[in-house]
Amino acid sequence: MQIEYRAIVQSEYGAPEKVLRIAERHFKSEELGVDDILVRVRARPVHPGDIHILSALPQGGPIVPIPEGTLRVPGFEGVGTILQVGANPEAAKQFTEGQRVAFFPAMGSWADYVAVRYKSLLPVPDEIPDQIAAQMLINTVTASVLIKAGHNSLKPPITPPVYILQNAASSSVGRLLTQVALDRGVRPIRLVRSKESAERLRSAFPGVWKSALSERELSHKRSRNAH
Repeated sequence: MQIEYRAIVQSEYGAPEKVLRIAERHFKSEELGVDDILVRVRARPVHPGDIHILSALPQGGPIVPIPEGTLRVPGFEGVGTILQVGANPEAAKQFTEGQRVAFFPAMGSWADYVAVRYKSLLPVPDEIPDQIAAQMLINTVTASVLIKAGHNSLKPPITPPVYILQNAASSSVGRLLTQVALDRGVRPIRLVRSKESAERLRSAFPGVWKSALSERELSHKRSRNAH
């Protein structure tokens, strides 16, 4: 089986509007690795980290050279349906063709198809929409790393209760961070930029110790306390 598909590619690093283009790609079944699964991508997020890497900015970490005459496909995560499972019997036990899965990490998700190691896949229930499934793995990892970094910054002995101050608390990572904190007995004080975002958080986390505060509400509270 041979598949022709489109992908966003780059042959050099730089500003996205200057180095990115759409190219036709080809994939043959025999190219699929033993531990790989071929996924037809349904949705993939664009994170700031993706832009940092394709632009070769310092925040993106070490630069991996793009060999002359080759193309790099950006992207590391997304959601899709399985088209073909590799020869590894363990992969065949866990996944089937047509199954909907989220994946991370996977090099080259800004394409119609991507080959992913089967251990980087997670089945997705039907009730979770693509927009959420496409980013839930990396965002969960990010939230977990943030709470761990905060914990490691504390000097022992650590005496409960422990509070954290969250900025941008209504973002995808922010909401996950709130849940991770609550699961670990940490009390979040959540900051957002608008009253609407604060109301969404109050609805999503009813009964949380501290209400989400918009910047305007926080400023008003500080002014009131100062007097």
